[in-house]
Amino acid sequence: MSGPRTCAGIATRLGDRLRARRLARVLDHADARREARRVLPRALFDYVDGGAEDEITLARNVAAFRDVQLRPRMAVHNPAPDLTTRLFGSTLSLPVLTAPCGGMRLVHPQGDLGVARAAAAAGTVHVATSASGFSMEEIAADPGPKWFQLYRFYNRRAMEGLVHRAQRAGYEALVVTVDTTVSGNRERDHRNGFSYDMRINLRNALRMGPRLVNRPLWLYRYWRDGMPFVLANTTDITHDGKPLLLGEMARTEGESHSPSWEDIGWIRDTWRGPLVIKGVLTGEDAKRAVDAGADGVVVSNHGGRQLDGAPATIAVLPEVVAAVGPGVTVLLDSGIRRGVDVLKALALGADAVLIGRHAVWGLALGGRHGVQHMIEILRADMIRAMRLMGCRSVDELDAGWLRVPTTGEVAARA
Repeated sequence: MSGPRTCAGIATRLGDRLRARRLARVLDHADARREARRVLPRALFDYVDGGAEDEITLARNVAAFRDVQLRPRMAVHNPAPDLTTRLFGSTLSLPVLTAPCGGMRLVHPQGDLGVARAAAAAGTVHVATSASGFSMEEIAADPGPKWFQLYRFYNRRAMEGLVHRAQRAGYEALVVTVDTTVSGNRERDHRNGFSYDMRINLRNALRMGPRLVNRPLWLYRYWRDGMPFVLANTTDITHDGKPLLLGEMARTEGESHSPSWEDIGWIRDTWRGPLVIKGVLTGEDAKRAVDAGADGVVVSNHGGRQLDGAPATIAVLPEVVAAVGPGVTVLLDSGIRRGVDVLKALALGADAVLIGRHAVWGLALGGRHGVQHMIEILRADMIRAMRLMGCRSVDELDAGWLRVPTTGEVAARA
């Protein structure tokens, strides 16, 4: 009896050492992306890393942040900048939430549970996705504040069931994604043959086997986890009570995965708690969301994965903030790579940001510990930058701390 336990203990210690060594090499987002590329199969890496079509918006998100310049205040001694942030009654240790991302159990067996636990350990909020490999009830059972992100799936009945379940599970806010009427044209996935179907069968073994043999760590983890490939939150909308496969959602035709404005009216009447609309890129839509009863909006282009050619989120943030006015929570995602990017978003009016790929790369490298490592990198970045800027608290940040280049200046550099 002692033999297997001893072997398991040795394997665990070796795994912990390997994870620690890998994370020690990760100092920023670029390091994490590089290391994750070594761990994940190419198709899965590109699924996370890629954007839609020519990936113009994906690149624009990052470039727009780099164009915004900081205006520091010198000779200010500031040993402990305050990152504390309050959102809908919850106090967060920093203004960074983990974003909803589908398919995370393919990245690491801990999946959404690992991301949620890392967020809680870091003193912040995880936004759990409808397209999770774990049920919303499993994720909600862990300590820490959590929000739930809503897709429509097949029809309104499916959406309504998710809303009621999220309420019963104790989620503190509902985040309604409105930019996925259809899936974006993610050509990297097509080129890689990534079909949202990674079940183990003869066809997939022949198709993907040669690409997986050089990723033994990922393959071993996936096998040990039972090779999951389902949408755990869909058990109550199928005829047989079995969850939908990820591929079945991707192949849905004629049905929007985003709630309509009419759906949002029903959600507002039903949901008891803060309501946030995610995917807003114009002042008009932001105002419409508030008129429909939203308490907040997320300025988002889905990480450049939906409509290619859409603007960078940081570029339209001031327009959205002006449209909704005071008292409405404004969040932003897409393009965050450094702690200074978080500060730039806050200075332009965001209350907090959400990180997606940051968390996913950390998850690939070390499960919960890897995600927390990435959050702590951002925290350290923010503290260092605020000390160099002479900024004592995130509450002080406004447009006076920035120099935003004119359109002509940006065009001249392009």
